[in-house]
Amino acid sequence: ENPTLFVKTVVDKCLEILRSEKDAGIQAEKILRLMKASFDFSAITESLLKGLKVNDRDKSALADIFPALLQMRYGIFVKSPESLTVEYGRYEFFYTGLEAVVYTHTKVPGHDLALNYKLRHIGGDWKIYDITVDEVSLVGNYRAQIQKILSQRSFSDFLAHVEGMVSIKT
Repeated sequence: ENPTLFVKTVVDKCLEILRSEKDAGIQAEKILRLMKASFDFSAITESLLKGLKVNDRDKSALADIFPALLQMRYGIFVKSPESLTVEYGRYEFFYTGLEAVVYTHTKVPGHDLALNYKLRHIGGDWKIYDITVDEVSLVGNYRAQIQKILSQRSFSDFLAHVEGMVSIKT
């Protein structure tokens, strides 16, 4: 499958949910389900915690709550889904064709963003493992924040804080 078609399908489904579902709770639940099916949160978590000594149980716990955190943090950018447009540009394969980047240009009134999706082909399907927004990696940005936080507190305290943030919104 063409990686651009995969990204377009995911983005179109997301926009359809945002445009048609008026109940905020149901909308959030549907978006979260779509994200969990479309993103490789295991790979994202590995990248977020690269170089840190974190046990598998804690990695798994972060992988479980990170989708909700991501949805909470970035959902605020889509305040007017009716006026949001996405232009799909080229895509490039790398690492023997098992990874790709899809270049898009997203427009909302007053903002134009280059949103590029990094994907990995896993088990016959594409999965998103990073998004760059105007050339800033979402995973790289979160990694830097997490490493800074973990220099000041334990991983269990960090995880409890993130779980608390997510549970407030749900």
